[in-house]
Formats: sequence, C-alpha cells, structure tokens
Amino acid sequence: MRYKGTERLKGMILWSASLAGAKAVPGNYSVQLHLNRDTLSQDFSILPNPLAETTVAQMQEQFDFVNGVNQTIDQAHKAIKKIRAVNKKLGEFQKNYAKDESTKDLRKQAKELASALSKVEKALYQTQNRSNQDPLNFPIRLTNKLGHINNLVLMNDFPPTEQDIAVRDELTKAIEKQLATYTKLMDQDVANFNSAFKAKALDYLIQ
Repeated sequence: MRYKGTERLKGMILWSASLAGAKAVPGNYSVQLHLNRDTLSQDFSILPNPLAETTVAQMQEQFDFVNGVNQTIDQAHKAIKKIRAVNKKLGEFQKNYAKDESTKDLRKQAKELASALSKVEKALYQTQNRSNQDPLNFPIRLTNKLGHINNLVLMNDFPPTEQDIAVRDELTKAIEKQLATYTKLMDQDVANFNSAFKAKALDYLIQ
C-alpha cells in the first residue's frame, strides 16, 4: 500500500525518477467507507515481510525520507502549473494588444515577467523534453534529480544512506531557492501587473 504521490505535469517526461507515494509502514490502520449518511469502519494491520532484512524503524526512515522529497517535488510542480497558467495569460495579452500603442510599456512588462517565470520553470524541470529519448540530449533539472533519489530509495525497504540524505538536502535547498524567486514574482510582480491592468481598465491577469 502506498500513499499519494506528487503532482504530475501534463506531458511530463522524466529520466529514472519516481513520483510514487511512500510505502506504508507496517502497523495498525483503519479504513472508512462513507455512503450517504452511513459510515463503515474497519481496522486492519499491515504486517512486515518476515523475510525482510530491515526493521520497521528503518522502514519508517524510508517513509519519512520519501514523503519529505515528495512534498518538495509537489510544491515545485504546482508552482510550474501556476507559472504556465500565468504565462499563457501574459502571452495572450501581448498578442491581443500587440498593435495598441497605449499598452507598449505594459507589454514590455509582460514579456519580462514571463521570461522571469520561465527561468524558474526551466530550473525546476527540463522543458525541452518531448519524448522518452530527450533526457539523453537535454540535462535533467532539479525535480527530476530529486525524483531520481526517490527512485533509488524505493527499490527496496532499506532506509536512505548518508549520501542519499546529503544529495536530497542539496537539491531541496536549490529547489527552495527557485520557489522563493517564484513566490516573490507572484506576490510582487504579478500583483503590480494586475494593478496596471486595472489602471487601464483592462481585464485582470488571474493568479
């Protein structure tokens, strides 16, 4: 039994990475079935494999590691989805008002904002991937690298190694830096762009 995995982007192509959820740790659980106003509950247990070479505590270490990695990747992929939605609106604006001289400065602002957001997206994910062979030609980016660590850890029931943890920490720090840039752009630059829309009585750019 596995927990929910991470957000997956449309058309996403990854190299040797796992976005799967963490494997449930042996222990006692409860399941509920809701039907109209009725609720049925059933307790059950997941037993450790008697042939396993790891302890339940070590399985918990793996669960915590994979779950933490997935949370980081999930945040990054949700940010990318938001970036794509905003950039689509920015592109539509530039196209629709291309001949409107009164929006020249605003179109320039839109172009610069789209470029800055795309830079974050490209740092997080390899946007040139179109087929499963493309990762051979284009270097994988941050979320793919982090997903690759998860893929290695999930191959068995063993806990992550010290090297796994060190690489995870390094990649997580790099992703968090990109997400901080993304948050600043969304909170400040997109907000300023929307204000300019309002001043010109144009439609808002939906965040």
